[in-house]
Amino acid sequence: MKHGIATKERELYSSVWQSIDCYADRSPGEAYVPMFLQMIGDDRGKGKVLDAGCGSGKGALALKAAGLDVTMCDLTNEGLVPEARSLPFHEVVLWRRSPWTSWFDYAYCCDVLEHVPTQFTMLAVEQLLWTAHRVFIAVSNVQDLNGVWVGQSLHQTVQPFTWWRDNLREIAKVVDARDLHETSAFLVERR
Repeated sequence: MKHGIATKERELYSSVWQSIDCYADRSPGEAYVPMFLQMIGDDRGKGKVLDAGCGSGKGALALKAAGLDVTMCDLTNEGLVPEARSLPFHEVVLWRRSPWTSWFDYAYCCDVLEHVPTQFTMLAVEQLLWTAHRVFIAVSNVQDLNGVWVGQSLHQTVQPFTWWRDNLREIAKVVDARDLHETSAFLVERR
């Protein structure tokens, strides 16, 4: 699958980062850090976190500022803001076999899974659960607006809260689930 869908996704997001100057201005990963910290409670400021699908890296910087040890991964590092380039980064495809084995306490995955083709969304979560003990997920439940700039929709899996919750329950223990109307947030862990 080296030259298949993953390559097309990488090319698409390279195009997005190159053609949409304001794409990095909006950072859901940064915005969800307070909710993530609330969900993990007593573990605030402790542990290793993988920012899976880090985008601009602003979420990783906010996690680091909260005292967490952060590593980033994404299809490409083209969108990283300069300040985030000092953090560890790995180029990965989330639905492929993870290069890590239970190395992280948490995986942090915001505004990512809706960009993944539907047939790979839960496989990506399973790979994250292979990599981390718990996974924080925030997804948009609505279509994106930026796709018009690259000629196709960027959200490939637009589903309601119940779809995400029910599919996550099939592969993991759902510790926390929040229906935020246009977005959904979950904390899941291995069974």
